[in-house]
Amino acid sequence: MSRTRIVRGTYNKISHEDHNMYSQENIISRAFKWFTEKGDKKGVSHGTPNDPPPPEIKAKCVVHFRSKNGWKGEEYGFDWMRLGETSNFGDVNYEDIVAKQYTDATYATLERDINEYDGSFKKAPTLYSKLKQVYGVYSIPWKKKADGTLENYYCSWLSLYPSQIKDTKTNQLTASNFKNTKAILSLNIEVDEEPDTLRFKENKFFKISPMEITPKTKGKHDLKDFVTIECLEEFSDDQIIEVVAVKKDSAGIEVSEVAGRLNVWANHAAKRKKSKILIINLETDINGKKAGNSTGQKELFESYLRQALIEADVETETVDVSGDAHFQIGGRYVIGGKIAAYYEPAGNAPSGFVALQNYAYNKVKENLKSNNIPETKYNKYYVAIYLGENGGFVDASGNVKGLNGYSSGKFVVLFPSKNDQTAAHEFLHSFALPHSFTNSEADAKAQFTYEYAKTENIMDYSHHIPETRYSLWKWQWIIANDNTK
Repeated sequence: MSRTRIVRGTYNKISHEDHNMYSQENIISRAFKWFTEKGDKKGVSHGTPNDPPPPEIKAKCVVHFRSKNGWKGEEYGFDWMRLGETSNFGDVNYEDIVAKQYTDATYATLERDINEYDGSFKKAPTLYSKLKQVYGVYSIPWKKKADGTLENYYCSWLSLYPSQIKDTKTNQLTASNFKNTKAILSLNIEVDEEPDTLRFKENKFFKISPMEITPKTKGKHDLKDFVTIECLEEFSDDQIIEVVAVKKDSAGIEVSEVAGRLNVWANHAAKRKKSKILIINLETDINGKKAGNSTGQKELFESYLRQALIEADVETETVDVSGDAHFQIGGRYVIGGKIAAYYEPAGNAPSGFVALQNYAYNKVKENLKSNNIPETKYNKYYVAIYLGENGGFVDASGNVKGLNGYSSGKFVVLFPSKNDQTAAHEFLHSFALPHSFTNSEADAKAQFTYEYAKTENIMDYSHHIPETRYSLWKWQWIIANDNTK
């Protein structure tokens, strides 16, 4: 939202006490004559910007929304500010791991390689302040940290598909047949002063069960899998689901104060994206006849992509190159018994070399043509190529450097060493998502940078340690959704 104020004459703003301005981006002042700043007592100073004071959660209890117990990215998208509340992997205080990556421990040079992850990370308070605004931050007046400052409350984000769609002509609601229309969530509650009632406010877009929250006695309550939220129909503006604490005043009148907020991402038709995906199972005969195995993969990457409201429309083709000379020992795609998919740097490739993904896709087009099917059938598809042999790229020394998978434009290539998240990780690269540890100086889409292998995010490399990756952040939902074709 922006606002322009035009004044034809003189414009004065007078404050009898302090005057503060806060901006998440730039503040620009221009004057065609003089521009002066003066501080009578302490002069004029510049420095690291402070956060604006957050609004307050005034209820004497707070309700935090968390995912269901054991959630692994299925059934809905969910994001919250991690605070280190549990021993679960990835639940680490983000204030400690939102950082910039540098090439060495002197923190002199920012890392500008999108794939580097083992540099030195330095906390970035300004970046963390910006991240807080993604969630929405409130202060809790009655709850203080050890240093005397107020505790903050962060809203969580939920993404769901609508269970019903309204016909624009008849205005009637019909079943949408979408998955991911319900979310089972847990609640973390801390009560300082018991309310008469702790309940959800009505919102016409959702069915919430139960509407009233118990227990509500003074103290902390960890309610696992307590509430079910079903999205009844689509909406074009982000929604807020509120919990209110209700207490009668001295006159017997009910007074309600907000105790918790959950943001729900807009899910109207323009936001719901559908990506056409072609799976190619490639059959080779290098170390015996082997075929790429994509069994179960469709369901896996569908589950992760739905977090960003992206539905996958999948078709499968099998391409047999077992008799192709280029896939024999000594052929252009085989070095040391491994698949040589591409060269890095590309200038080292032999004359006439075509990257494996392009070669495999051209074979699909040949097969289509031979069956009197337009060879352009899959031109608007993302393409995932599954191989039965290990391989990777050829380095400057002529050796194959092993990969689990990689993405190149609309293509994703998967080797047998892949894990269950590799395909989704690579597809999300195709949808313009960078690694979680990448600096914005390396990729403009890297809005935030987190220390390597500290999160359960799909775009991290936490499988190295090894830990399962399964979540996407809300800021990533937006980028992936906007860049899906």
